[in-house]
Amino acid sequence: MSASRGAGRPPPLDRLILKGPLGRLILRPWFDRLALWLIVRWYLPLSRGWAGTRAIAASGGGAFEDGAPLPFRRRAGWAVRLVERRGRAYELAAEAWEKAFFGARPPAEVELRAAEIARERAASRFMAARIAFASLRHRLPPVKWAIAGPGEVARAHGARLHDERAAWALPTILPPVGLSHGVRGCYGVERWLRFVSPKLGDTVWARVYEPEHPGAKPPTVIFLHGIAMETEMWRARADPVNALTRRGIRVVRPEGPWHGRRCPAGWYGGEWLVARGPLGLIDLFDAWVAELALIVAWARETALGPVAVGGVSLGALASQLAATAARHWPEECRPDALLLVATSGAVLEITYDGALARALGLAPELERAGWSREALERWRPLLEPQGAPAVAAEKIVMLLGRCDEVTPYSGGQALARRWALPPSNVFVRERGHFSVSLGLLDDPAPLDRLAGILLAGEGRWVVEQAEGDREVTPLPYKNVRWRQRPSSGE
Repeated sequence: MSASRGAGRPPPLDRLILKGPLGRLILRPWFDRLALWLIVRWYLPLSRGWAGTRAIAASGGGAFEDGAPLPFRRRAGWAVRLVERRGRAYELAAEAWEKAFFGARPPAEVELRAAEIARERAASRFMAARIAFASLRHRLPPVKWAIAGPGEVARAHGARLHDERAAWALPTILPPVGLSHGVRGCYGVERWLRFVSPKLGDTVWARVYEPEHPGAKPPTVIFLHGIAMETEMWRARADPVNALTRRGIRVVRPEGPWHGRRCPAGWYGGEWLVARGPLGLIDLFDAWVAELALIVAWARETALGPVAVGGVSLGALASQLAATAARHWPEECRPDALLLVATSGAVLEITYDGALARALGLAPELERAGWSREALERWRPLLEPQGAPAVAAEKIVMLLGRCDEVTPYSGGQALARRWALPPSNVFVRERGHFSVSLGLLDDPAPLDRLAGILLAGEGRWVVEQAEGDREVTPLPYKNVRWRQRPSSGE
């Protein structure tokens, strides 16, 4: 929830539609089939038109969709102008927002709130300009394919296949993390993190929701979004994960590579990942896993409670890779708990058998680029979790949809069995890919389970001082060094 809504209630539309009996009627498999159709037939083609306009702006001019028939380009003219105008307005609002929130001296809270309202409104209007391409959607593809062949992937990541420790090794020098001024919102005090991605070199952003009264040892949940989900660029909605702040848990929501403010010109959020095929997914996991480790370390440094990582769909796939890679990381980068929503341990099956991949026609595009199932097999170590995670099985919570056809249920079920998760930690609903996560608004039992794990683990981390260990109040933030206190129960 953004600061623009103050400390009020969640948006009424979310409450009325997705909670209670009406929500249980809507959030069923028919909803997922409709949602997938709308995404592939409407949202992605409109996004392709919007992204093409961004490419024009970045290059300083030119024709929209060169090679398209002249009548098409003429009809697209007004849409191009709308996107360019709203894009400029967003850039100005974002620049003013950054100066306000990351300035040396904190402005008055009313100024911060006004800056966030202006940024959110301009971002939403910019994103919503996609609708200008509605009459042209039949001429626009959902993805602009640029799949890298097996040779290119081997040159970029082949060396990582030979050494599991080196495959997910963290940089020896991690970039400093900047923290913005805070402003009160619906889910507590909101701040933003920013730092340079150790893999991609661009700026990583993450919104931080702090409890109003965090206590001495607030736990932290770092939750990653799904593909094409760009919550920082749309008006906020009710979010059950963010609502964990009301239980005294801090929540961090990072923006993934090639999404939101990290989206390269000429592409829409998540398209660069899909368009490049296996290379896009391997690059994303390589970068996001390293960024997640850095945020875990930041969370350790700024609060004394345990740290959970997790996500939905694509974010869950990245989180489970981080959980296994963490076996070779320093203690301060390892998570204590894991939350996986709509996940799967079989990414190659998602690529060929998942409903979204089929709807986009991914398999034929892969074949044209020289890929086969057999050729992809060798890349499983960089796409799927290998071995046991660094997190104890009793601290891993999983939510699956039995009717999920995007990340098929069988893959998540197999991962839960392989990791020997206790049945009380695996929640299965008669829902599909989209409805299973939206259903957390009305049925937060998985979040209740995670909160119980984290709140029971308070006090595991202490600050290391020259005169010995002593507990400190972690907020406001301080630069501290940490180590793990031995527990007689482990």
